[in-house]
Amino acid sequence: MAIGRSLRMLSVIGLCLAVVSGRPPLAAAGEGAKARSITVIGIGRERGTPDTAQLQFAIEHTAPSAQVASQAAAKTAAQVMEALRKEVGSGGRVETAGFSLNPVYRTDDRLPPRERKPEIVGYTAVNQIAVHTRRVENAGTLIDTAIAAGAARVGGLSFSIEDAAPVQARALKAAGADAAAQATAIAEALHVSLKGVLEASTEWAARPMPQQRWAGVAMAAEAMTAATPIEPGEVTTEARLRVTYGVE
Repeated sequence: MAIGRSLRMLSVIGLCLAVVSGRPPLAAAGEGAKARSITVIGIGRERGTPDTAQLQFAIEHTAPSAQVASQAAAKTAAQVMEALRKEVGSGGRVETAGFSLNPVYRTDDRLPPRERKPEIVGYTAVNQIAVHTRRVENAGTLIDTAIAAGAARVGGLSFSIEDAAPVQARALKAAGADAAAQATAIAEALHVSLKGVLEASTEWAARPMPQQRWAGVAMAAEAMTAATPIEPGEVTTEARLRVTYGVE
């Protein structure tokens, strides 16, 4: 009995020494060891031909009263929209994108600064029109048509791809190939071998970025002596893939 108690006491003392010294018991040795791995971020980019165009136009009218300014802008906007609908083609859209009506102020600079008070001398109404068309080659014609019908400003023009999924898929495949190439190069440099993929996640996969090809300013119809040249070019999508590989 005394010998048994002594052995148990020695075991307790040994365990306490292991805890104090920071060494785990032998039974737990190796547990929780972190797997050796390499993490890389692959990047893939794919270019595609755009098949849709988006344009924005604005009609502005300034008049002494809000009603006159609003009615004049509405009349011109209707003319512009009617003209554009004849050019957008099947599946195209012409719609109102916004409307604003703001007072026009004037300050009499002849008065002393303390006596200067802005007064309303008129109102400016702005109708904004958005156009969506699959006739990308017709973008220049749409711009000329809108200006001839009374548009005062061309807000911008962008090209995009309607069905972006195939381009995104190709970009992701390219990102995966880039990640594999990076991991292989790193493993060779460190003299280790890749065991396989432990984890993979999409860090970022964007839709094809619209290409801004033309941003307009205020124009007069009489200044348009030639057709506006527009070249759609290509659009680019980018994907990023984070991949963790096991090594040995």
